[in-house]
Amino acid sequence: MELVITLMIVLLVVSALAIRLTQSETPFPYKRRESLFTNSERAFMVMLERAVGDEFRIVNRVRLTELLDIRQGTKKRVAQAAKLKATGKVLDFVLLDKTNLTPVAAIDLVNAESSTGYKTKQDWYLKGALDTVNLPHIRIKVRNGYKASELRECISAKLGAKNNKLRPLNVRKVKSKGPTRPIRPLVQAHINQAVAQDAQQAAVA
Repeated sequence: MELVITLMIVLLVVSALAIRLTQSETPFPYKRRESLFTNSERAFMVMLERAVGDEFRIVNRVRLTELLDIRQGTKKRVAQAAKLKATGKVLDFVLLDKTNLTPVAAIDLVNAESSTGYKTKQDWYLKGALDTVNLPHIRIKVRNGYKASELRECISAKLGAKNNKLRPLNVRKVKSKGPTRPIRPLVQAHINQAVAQDAQQAAVA
């Protein structure tokens, strides 16, 4: 009996080790992430939607190589060097025109309070590349207490007059005031009344 129990224990241990070994060597050692965003990114994304979501589509984590193409006629050596420098550079957010999905501006969060000092230093190559194609690069510090109206004003100022179509938040275009009642039926009633009066006068005469 003791031998049987011992064998069962050995089998259980061997099975557990085999399962663990199999899991550690699987070609897909993944688990699903609970969120696509960090806490700071999520809070900023919500505020950004409130600030400019009525005018722009917002995409997250866009690689620089997806925003830019190498100009035709560029020497192969120069093109390879440019691609190498652009590889690995990622924009936190990109604003797209709602009608044709053209990139309008790139936004990076600057978080000096993080352990890594996230993007506290300006990436001059990235900025130069975006300046070359006239795509505004907006750097915004992470902090509590942002208001959607303040964020909208900041982005509006960075876009400049050429690309700027942002109105102050919560201010709608004034529509011309039209008639509050139908006009045609009222006009027709007056005409009918006038015709009836003319007919009465003619009968009396």
